[in-house]
Amino acid sequence: MEPTHPEGNDLPGPNRRTVLRYGSVAGLAAMAAAVPAFTRSGAAAVAAPGAPEPSAAGLMLTKFRDPLRRPPVLRPRERGDHDELTVRMRTADVTLHSELPPVTMWTYEGVYPGPTIETVSGRPLRVAWENHLTGDIPVTAVDFGQAKGPMTDPLSNYPGAEGCQEVPGVAAMPPWGAAHLHGMLTGGGNDGWMENLIGPGDVQLSAYPNAQAATTLWYHDHTHHLSRFSVYAGLAGLFVSRNAEERALGLPKGAHDVPLILGDRNFVTDAAGALTGRLLHKVEMVGAQRLMRPHAAPYTLVNGVIWPYLEVDPRWYRFRIVNTANSRIYRLMLLADGVPVPGAFQVIGTDHGLIDRPVAVDGAINLSPGERVDVLVDFSAFRGRAVKLVNTLQGVAPGAPDRRNDLLEPDVMQFRVADRKPSKRFTLPEVLSPTFKRLTHDDLPHDRGHRWIVTVGPGTGNMPELWEMEEIDPAGLAFPAAGVVQVRDAAGTVTTLRRTSMAYDDGNTITTAHGGTEIWKYLNLTAAPHPMHIHLAHFQVMSRESYDITGFDRIARGSARPIAFRAASALEPHELGEKDVIRVGTAGQIVPGPNGTPGELVTVAVRFPVVGRGVHHCHMLEHEQHMMRPLVVTPAAHLHGGGHH
Repeated sequence: MEPTHPEGNDLPGPNRRTVLRYGSVAGLAAMAAAVPAFTRSGAAAVAAPGAPEPSAAGLMLTKFRDPLRRPPVLRPRERGDHDELTVRMRTADVTLHSELPPVTMWTYEGVYPGPTIETVSGRPLRVAWENHLTGDIPVTAVDFGQAKGPMTDPLSNYPGAEGCQEVPGVAAMPPWGAAHLHGMLTGGGNDGWMENLIGPGDVQLSAYPNAQAATTLWYHDHTHHLSRFSVYAGLAGLFVSRNAEERALGLPKGAHDVPLILGDRNFVTDAAGALTGRLLHKVEMVGAQRLMRPHAAPYTLVNGVIWPYLEVDPRWYRFRIVNTANSRIYRLMLLADGVPVPGAFQVIGTDHGLIDRPVAVDGAINLSPGERVDVLVDFSAFRGRAVKLVNTLQGVAPGAPDRRNDLLEPDVMQFRVADRKPSKRFTLPEVLSPTFKRLTHDDLPHDRGHRWIVTVGPGTGNMPELWEMEEIDPAGLAFPAAGVVQVRDAAGTVTTLRRTSMAYDDGNTITTAHGGTEIWKYLNLTAAPHPMHIHLAHFQVMSRESYDITGFDRIARGSARPIAFRAASALEPHELGEKDVIRVGTAGQIVPGPNGTPGELVTVAVRFPVVGRGVHHCHMLEHEQHMMRPLVVTPAAHLHGGGHH
């Protein structure tokens, strides 16, 4: 396949065949590190503003010292009616910051993030995922906590394992893996089934129809119940498909079409307190019950660089932002001179491609793990200035820290805008994708019941739970009853739900018809939001509503009185398109108390265009082990084959 435009994102120097054939981990990694962040055609170099800054006390590394890198691009080879590509998992030493020793990581093709796989939509793709990993997992896993409750300044805000204890069973984890192309609509046999692991010397062969719209997906390891460590070790990369509809828009391209792959990491320190570069997975276990808080690390990486800077021209840029963090939700704002820039982001696409028209963001973009957003940013008003991308929390001044809530260092990256005449080559399109259609009431099924998925706080296993539910008649029930939840909607109608499955290996697997559409209702009864992901499917978000969840008895594990509707909430701009991950629960809001956070009910219309066995789960990787359930999509005729129902 050839580049879809003349300003391709290939590595300069060697052609694509050379890149595809690189056999040396050090070779490809060195090539990627040597690539400048951007090349300017016919433009004289202009000194950009901005400068390095010290990071928060205790973090030791300088912010905005290193330029943003762009992952190398891999394009498949044409093979008649399909394309082929080989991607190798390799152990490599990676430079994440110029003041940090090289970090040993598990990678794809020796770089972190892995190479961006770039394809043309409509060309079927076959990928051989080869496992060349060596050694045990390069991650030290520890936890910490105190019996009296959460810390006001958790140890996870800082590097080092002092005051922690090692998590057993991680240090000697061998290099098995399962590659999952997140968001690709492919059959269950090609989806990277998390229990079909490949060891060193083995290969996973996956065929992808690649029949989706032009979009940004990502690939990552999906090792059963252990991906919180394998993805943290570095097994993640970007996948981009393009098509004629997208090209016709004249969107920023080449050096002005930039991936921003977000993640966070922590590191071990030596006896003198200096950073060693060894990856450290550190989580807080709260109270005598040792309840695990969502993972959060103090160092923010963009494209594998800690707090990078990017020199930009005073013109429009396209940013494909992907949250690859284990559990952190990024609430992103652009600040100029410490003040939020209103309408800085124009959302043009979501998880599965372009939306119908650009939508300006008022406030922040809330991006939970696994979600993607495609945005345009115009830097014309900032020529000769530096602006920052920051992570923030609701109720906290943008750009300010909040140690208690894992935000010791809010800065993500710096943009240095050249002091030159702004480019007028691009005009924001009024229409983006004429083929995209928002579903309406008439498009939804009304002849069958809804699927109910309820997320619940820690139970007997001291972990949050995911409950699959069925509607029942409440006659004869005494409340609260374990596993029974009543919901009163906006019209006052009360629905009684009973838990049918909870653990991964419980029976009653959801089985649905290929080509069908279902309404899934996600009800969050926990004190934290959860990003819910469905394999083998894509969906549109129909509504987001807040609910009073104080009627849920957390001891009895059922509702003492109905969970009651409070108000409808607006969907965020990046929730208006086709998606495969949706956050259920308020993002970035800090409300104390076990029932402090408002409950949320999010309704999605799910379509199932492929068949096979998959899963649906929370994409906070620390929750996968306890918040994952199987899902089977089968040909409609098979649902009742042989007279079985």
